[in-house]
Amino acid sequence: MYIYANKKPMQEHNLKKLREEHSPENPVARIHATTLNNGKKYRGATKHFGRKNQANAIPSVVNICRGAKVQITGKNFEPDWGLYNGSIGTVKEIVFEENQHPLDGCHPLYVIVDFPQYCGPAWMKENPKWVPIPTIELNCEKHCCQVRYIPLSLAYAKTCHTFQGQTVGKNCPIECIIVQPGTRDFEGKCPGLFYVFLSRATDIGTEGNRGTSAIFFDTNEMNRDRIRDLTHSLTTVKEYSKVTKRNIWNNYLREHIVEITINAEDKERIINWAESTKITEANVNEIIDSYAWRTSGNVTSF
Repeated sequence: MYIYANKKPMQEHNLKKLREEHSPENPVARIHATTLNNGKKYRGATKHFGRKNQANAIPSVVNICRGAKVQITGKNFEPDWGLYNGSIGTVKEIVFEENQHPLDGCHPLYVIVDFPQYCGPAWMKENPKWVPIPTIELNCEKHCCQVRYIPLSLAYAKTCHTFQGQTVGKNCPIECIIVQPGTRDFEGKCPGLFYVFLSRATDIGTEGNRGTSAIFFDTNEMNRDRIRDLTHSLTTVKEYSKVTKRNIWNNYLREHIVEITINAEDKERIINWAESTKITEANVNEIIDSYAWRTSGNVTSF
């Protein structure tokens, strides 16, 4: 898996690997998201899908073929089974209705993906890791239009931000990453980025054999100076402005620590509530109203 600091080289790498995978016998299916509004069909998602995060979670176009590395995008189907946003797998088949074709703007019924980390019930007994990913239908905030899309995107490479939380090494879904961390100037705009890269790996091999490492670097930007000091510019020797602001904020927090006390009776009541209460969408308001306490000037609420 290649990991990049920026989107552009990541996208270029994904398309390069897709070109290597496709052939006349295994063509790329170009699947556009489509919106139905007042009986009219449009490509992409309209601005009615409002919130920026929601709009970004809808891939406007998905280019895939059999054998392509993909990830679930903007959807948590069943995290406990390994089907969460960012789960990586390999496309095995793209299934359309009879006489339908992506060149006509049609969506597949589903895309069969092999997810190595999948641990749910088997859809196909002979292939227990294969999962059908369906076309998603989503209504806009105003309930006047509906978007249809495939919640997948290419995943031969990812950006550091979308790779956060992943663990790399032996017995992990991804055994090794090759990192291009970007420039030091970019690090100054995103303090901590290089640390995120380094902290993904669980093993760097041995002194005599680095070939078993879970992380490698493919760039001249990886050097001793960068590892030794992640907070200062190499050219100006000044602390990055965002690092300075972060230190100011941390100092402010340390100087304004407030200790909150709670009496034994309320403490026991909170513990009993936590052990016996299951929060659901139906009872959340009732719980909030019932469990708000005021004790000697301090407020504890849920």
